Amino acid sequence: MGIRSFLLSWCPFSRTTGTNRPAHAQAPPKRPVAPIPCAPRAAQTTHSQLELVVERVAVTSAPVSQVAGPQIYTLQHGSYYLGAKTKLATREDNLRQKLAAQIGKGAVIPTVLLNCHEKTKAEDLYKTANSFLSNDDVCTKDFLTNVVILQRRKPASPGWPHVDLVEYVSQQDNERFNWPLSHQIEIEAHGLPQGPYFLTPDNFLAEAWRLYPDTQDAFATTFAPTSAPSSVRPLATIDRGGIWRSVAVPSRLYYTAKPDKPLAGLRVTVKDNFKVAGAKTTQNNRAFVELYPPDQETAPYIEELRRLGAVVVGKTKMCAFASSEEATDQWIDFHAPFNPRADGYQSPSGSTTGGAVSLAAYDWLDFSVGTDTTGSIRWPAAWNGLYGMRLTWGAESLSGVFPSCRAMDTLGLLCRDIDLLRKVISASLPSLKECSVKPTRIWYPRDFFPHANARQQAMVDNFVENLEGILGVKRTVFSIAEKWDQCPPEKAQGKSLREFIDKTAEYPFYYDGYNEFAQFREDYEKEFRKPVYVGPYMRWKWDHGATITVSQKDEELNNLDVYKRWFEDTILSSGSSEGSSDAILILPCGSGAPKYRDTPNGLPGVVPPYSPNYVASMLGLPQIVVPIGQLPFDSRITKTTEQLPIVASIAGAPKSDLLLVDLAKYVLQRSEKPTKVETGKYTFRQTSS
Repeated sequence: MGIRSFLLSWCPFSRTTGTNRPAHAQAPPKRPVAPIPCAPRAAQTTHSQLELVVERVAVTSAPVSQVAGPQIYTLQHGSYYLGAKTKLATREDNLRQKLAAQIGKGAVIPTVLLNCHEKTKAEDLYKTANSFLSNDDVCTKDFLTNVVILQRRKPASPGWPHVDLVEYVSQQDNERFNWPLSHQIEIEAHGLPQGPYFLTPDNFLAEAWRLYPDTQDAFATTFAPTSAPSSVRPLATIDRGGIWRSVAVPSRLYYTAKPDKPLAGLRVTVKDNFKVAGAKTTQNNRAFVELYPPDQETAPYIEELRRLGAVVVGKTKMCAFASSEEATDQWIDFHAPFNPRADGYQSPSGSTTGGAVSLAAYDWLDFSVGTDTTGSIRWPAAWNGLYGMRLTWGAESLSGVFPSCRAMDTLGLLCRDIDLLRKVISASLPSLKECSVKPTRIWYPRDFFPHANARQQAMVDNFVENLEGILGVKRTVFSIAEKWDQCPPEKAQGKSLREFIDKTAEYPFYYDGYNEFAQFREDYEKEFRKPVYVGPYMRWKWDHGATITVSQKDEELNNLDVYKRWFEDTILSSGSSEGSSDAILILPCGSGAPKYRDTPNGLPGVVPPYSPNYVASMLGLPQIVVPIGQLPFDSRITKTTEQLPIVASIAGAPKSDLLLVDLAKYVLQRSEKPTKVETGKYTFRQTSS
């Protein structure tokens, strides 16, 4: 199994409800467990006391390579204290002294907590502990030490304990299970989840968090929770090799999904333009990091995910100021994350770059939150082989999120599992409703199709054919531009679509991209008496944005409203039912050719608004990206045949987000394709021929 890394959370119950009681506690603990008196707010110690790293703590034959305690707080009512004062029923009165002498002063004891009642048998506890090893990535054999804690949920009748697990374990095959158990601690408590814990020298029972190395360089900051429900503390820990930043994740055994906690225990990463109280926003810019302290607020959507039970473990890298920088030569201040797919040296795309890379690489993460302005979710999803969802514009407030272009910014999600994508949307975005009304038309715009790569096009055509079978209609091949010419809006005054929207995306996008950060530039120059440095792409973007006036921007926003109304009336109507879409639109996304991260990028330039990327962006539409296959290519990196992810993409009327997810799943099932993707170099598991 090897040496493992863990994080010791000294405040095990930081996920609190409106009271000081932990969310999972049913009632205050009774004797013999003595609660610490309740305090209005946990008192934080000095920073020097916050760090505790114990390397290679030897516990009998199970070494723990790293135990880190990032937080020390006064425990509140509902926490559990183990010690002589509690008069614990132990096998030996001097257990604490013996254990302290055994592992050394100042060390901690990895242990496992198991639920026990009058009818519990030792064999049941043994099997439960064994099941933790296969069901949880935090609970390893390192926690099967000489100490176990048995928790009874209700007062015991005379004769407690009713089970002797130590004796039972001693009779088992140690070669198979290898549990050197010699002591059991019995407590009377309520609602403490089973799983791995640490028993500290001061007899606190603390959660176990595992430390994973960020080998793909995907994270901007990582952190651990504090006793303040909405705040975090940055995690300043690196891996044992001294190279990679560590990411801390709690045991999944602490969480049980319930109606009010449907996302319980899901580990989520957040794009670095979302504010998280206690953590810095870097904007992937050294000047921004230098100027501003950690944020004091958390974006409401992130708070909502926490309320639903999700665990936010860090903020992931993005292109500077959520722009469109490409690896590697456009990433100047911080290094671009490494896309794990194919040969490991393909573009990770942008700007929700780190979020996509982290999900594609790490199976210990569940989903990522980001934003999409002109493709910032969709293209990272395509290049990293993930499900990506650009959500309906305005479906969720972007309060607490640094803007890029307010007219096009919207929330986005990345997942490896389409069912989980649906679950997150349904649970966290109540404005988006389910709908069973099928679209009656499939629009297939020849403005943007076919793909340049014939094999990629064949995969997309197969996806559309299965979609036709599900909906019972054939695709309508048409041209958006020709449709405009046939029935143009009166306000177009005879202009073609290309002419009418020529500046409709450009002016708002670049105006906001420059002016939203005017205060930052002013603050920085005032503080440091020099201008902000940004990389070549951002310099070009800001220079261009500075030439656009507010009146030019406002005029184009008016034109955008005309375009939206025409598109809804002519092509994508919302339909009669909430969450429905009378038609859906197939759009190209991704590439069938490799794009190596060491290839120099061309000079930046304005992307024409009459392009597939801008359709959903300008019109505020939801758009889903769906991994549908892999395309072989000869890699100049590995000198072997590698596999590029290939995706299909569907857009629908505003608020048809869940309908798009359901349609995508039905297509995958009909074509007998996986609804989950793998981590690592292959998007889909390779089968032997």
